Amino acid sequence: MLIRLHKVKDPEKKYRQRLFSGLDEDSSLYFTYCGERNVLEVRDLHYQVDTAAQIPWYEMLSEFKMPWEMSREPQPPTIQNLNLKVRSGQMLAVIGSSGCGKTSLLDIITCRDEGGKVKAGQILINGKPSTPQLVKKCIAHVRQDERLLPNLTVRETLSFVARLRLPTHFSDTQREQRVEDVIAELRLRQCANTRVGNEYIRGVSGGERRRVSIGVQLLWNPGILILDEPTSGLDSFTAHNLVITLSRLVRGNRLVLLSIHQPRSDIFQLFDLVVLLSSGTTVYCGSARHMVPYFTGLGHPCPRYCNPADFYVDLISIDRHDKEKEAECLERARGLAALFWDRVKGTEDFIWKPDESSSPALLASWFSEISFMRWGLEGMMQVQFKGLKYTVALGNFTIQIDGTSVVEAMDMNTDPLYACYLILVAICVVFMSFYYLSLRFIKQKSSQDW
Repeated sequence: MLIRLHKVKDPEKKYRQRLFSGLDEDSSLYFTYCGERNVLEVRDLHYQVDTAAQIPWYEMLSEFKMPWEMSREPQPPTIQNLNLKVRSGQMLAVIGSSGCGKTSLLDIITCRDEGGKVKAGQILINGKPSTPQLVKKCIAHVRQDERLLPNLTVRETLSFVARLRLPTHFSDTQREQRVEDVIAELRLRQCANTRVGNEYIRGVSGGERRRVSIGVQLLWNPGILILDEPTSGLDSFTAHNLVITLSRLVRGNRLVLLSIHQPRSDIFQLFDLVVLLSSGTTVYCGSARHMVPYFTGLGHPCPRYCNPADFYVDLISIDRHDKEKEAECLERARGLAALFWDRVKGTEDFIWKPDESSSPALLASWFSEISFMRWGLEGMMQVQFKGLKYTVALGNFTIQIDGTSVVEAMDMNTDPLYACYLILVAICVVFMSFYYLSLRFIKQKSSQDW
């Protein structure tokens, strides 16, 4: 009789129990998300921020002009022609330099865009247009600025949020266990009883305060987790552990979308999908392990012992210290964005994938890249030809010829070097054959014959 009294008869409550609880009532942080699989889509998004409209009219009076006399200069769009699609079980990282539109994109997805206007495009969550009600139900957003109560300790903050956000069927013991799990996972045990603090009240450090903000959203076990630069203020070890935590959450049937500046190499390898943004345009969208082959095919190979995230973010960044450099960087970024759009235009998820039919050519190119002969040839070209001018005298006329043109005319940059590989393979086979014959047919004299 007692069991029937605790039985849930309301179907909505039963769905909430299934959504917020895991198998065997596991209250740990890594229980599997039992809700429906989520799909987040961004289709042909064009967004523009009007910075002039954010200035109050009374501040414009300092220019001794009336508000209707103020001429506003046209501003380039913050985000243009952005397309992506990510599903549950995937972690997508939006990478780019400051001001490329990472935070604006996350604010648009969570319906928190302020001071801007969506010119075109739409955001779809599970096939439905994004609305504040749908976002509140499905998405947890960890913003860049911390909005915490400074006078509460870390444990008190998480306990307070747990009482507000966790379902009513959770007991006090389950709420306390969930709080302790979050504290342990985010490495907050040493400061659990310390006040959070702010710029006026002394409390935990900036990195610890950032982890508390993430823990507040992790408490209610969301299906879609969006984080705006979660590793800011964290040391490399803690940042790596935090991304490992997010990857484990992804394996529990969750969708994680985060923005990050330039992650270190081992963090970069944990991402399933990567989006590179440059001035609001997509330069690359695809698998993290396919990013280096993609840019290598465009003539931008990543140097050895170099972090791909650092190298390619520097490649697409805009240097605004000099107008000539700014124009050159903008032209390069626009060219890379146009090449990427030509390759993914017409696909379903707008993700670049390598062509499987060209695997022999890719294998040969890979052998050519790792060849010591290729390194020697490239070194010779760097020293003798690239960046140098050669003087050619034809009678009374003198012509300056670029060293790169000389290399192309002599066909010295052909790739791969098939003939050299065949010769090396033949030499190795011959020596291995002689070695086998010597062991098979030549008998060694015993020590008694000497």
